[in-house]
Amino acid sequence: MRRRPSITGLSCDEYPIARSREGLSSGGTRRTFDGCQMANVSSGTGPIGVSVCMITATENNAQDGLNTQFFRAERVLDGDPFRVTVS
Repeated sequence: MRRRPSITGLSCDEYPIARSREGLSSGGTRRTFDGCQMANVSSGTGPIGVSVCMITATENNAQDGLNTQFFRAERVLDGDPFRVTVS
């Protein structure tokens, strides 16, 4: 089991999202970048693993709710493909 970092008021955010099959549960390692307050996590890129960064707990909790709403509204079931776009 991997320890989650603990910083008051902040929460560890990861991408791809934990619920996806591309999330950390599918393998790979954590990676980060400058300013993310992630001790003992190396920087890097690649097709396997997740990017992690500390964000406010309020923002992270709100995003969890939005993800749940999306999965329910669009009837995304376990194993269904979906695409994330940023605009």
